[in-house]
Amino acid sequence: MSSSAKQYTSDTKHSKSLLPWIVWGLGCIFYFYESLLQVSPSVMGNELMHDFAMTSQALGLLSGMYYYSYSPMQLPCGILMDRFGPNKILTMATIICAVSTIAFGMTDSLFMACFARLMIGFGSAFAAVGTMKLAANWFTSERFALLTGLMVTIGMLGAIGGETPLALLVDHSGWRDSMIIMGVVGLVLALLIFFIAKDSPAGLSQTTSTKIISTQDRMFASLLASLKNKQLWLVASYGGLMYMVTPVFCGLWGVPFLMYKMHIAKSVAANYISMVFIGWAIASPLWAVYSNRIGLRKPPMYIGAIGALITSLLFIYAPIESGWFMELLLLAFGIFSAGFLCAFSVAKELCNSHYVATGLGFMNMLNMIGIAYAQPFIGFVLDKFWAGEIMNGVRVYPLHAYYIALAILPIGIFISLLILPKIRETYCQNVES
Repeated sequence: MSSSAKQYTSDTKHSKSLLPWIVWGLGCIFYFYESLLQVSPSVMGNELMHDFAMTSQALGLLSGMYYYSYSPMQLPCGILMDRFGPNKILTMATIICAVSTIAFGMTDSLFMACFARLMIGFGSAFAAVGTMKLAANWFTSERFALLTGLMVTIGMLGAIGGETPLALLVDHSGWRDSMIIMGVVGLVLALLIFFIAKDSPAGLSQTTSTKIISTQDRMFASLLASLKNKQLWLVASYGGLMYMVTPVFCGLWGVPFLMYKMHIAKSVAANYISMVFIGWAIASPLWAVYSNRIGLRKPPMYIGAIGALITSLLFIYAPIESGWFMELLLLAFGIFSAGFLCAFSVAKELCNSHYVATGLGFMNMLNMIGIAYAQPFIGFVLDKFWAGEIMNGVRVYPLHAYYIALAILPIGIFISLLILPKIRETYCQNVES
């Protein structure tokens, strides 16, 4: 039997067993875990402001530290995965997240809290790329798109876990013990990844050193090609402005805003915010199916942007008193805003096949930059309109301050709509084909 036939037989055997799903599933659990950590400040904002005696601007900076490391690591993490393999990299990344989460829960220093949050973002940067690498190594190429869509859904479930369930844990155990518990869970996950999530099935060839060197040689050329691609800048800007609303509103400011706007408890507000992530989890694979069915990328992006703009204006500014109507609006916003995911397909189809990974990393990096600046900016605006009211050692901001500060979110969506006509329609094909 030829070596290629042996490899095909081995691949078929492994793809039909349970092991590939367990290996890939551990990567998804890490993605779930980092998504939970990403949004965790949203349910402990008041506690953080009280314990560290800080303003909303400082809270926005503390939360945004996650993205200051997450964003720039998007480009090199793929190279590191190719060189060292997902097993070693994901294990180290999970340990970094876990230890940093424990340190975040134990420190009394705002500086150390910021540094811990920075390192959580650093470790989290490897979750998505590592999980996709495991999917590529353990499954046939035909399953890759489905597995990626499922990974996004699992990540949204993690974000849901960072809202109501984590809010209940914080109310019961306090934010410090909650973070320590989450850190211990992360250490257990790191052990499971190290011993179970091997790089690829036994018997399949690993990436050769020649390919690694070739990849390194192309890195700077690929990055330069991405920077010169005007269309890639446009679609990345669209994606960044569209995606910014979800982590900024749901990851930090949405819970306190809804608490003051609707006079509800923190756990109830967190439950409302969870509806956004449920919308994402439901709609993420459906937008891709719809785009492929019609053979166009831009219609889902238009529908998503228009729907997200309307729903965001309503849940921020409309005088809503009904809980179920607010939940419906937030669910609809999650469904519409997930339409931006087609921008990743556009970015892939705009790139030369030699620098697709770099182009996608570049786009994901720009997505995170907007979040990193928007969070402290909203805090800065809130502090400017603070009327001096303090409750339980925490600043209380008037509702009109939130209206002014959160205006940056629908404005960003509106600008993304203005960018859309300038983006080239790819017709679900690589533009160079």
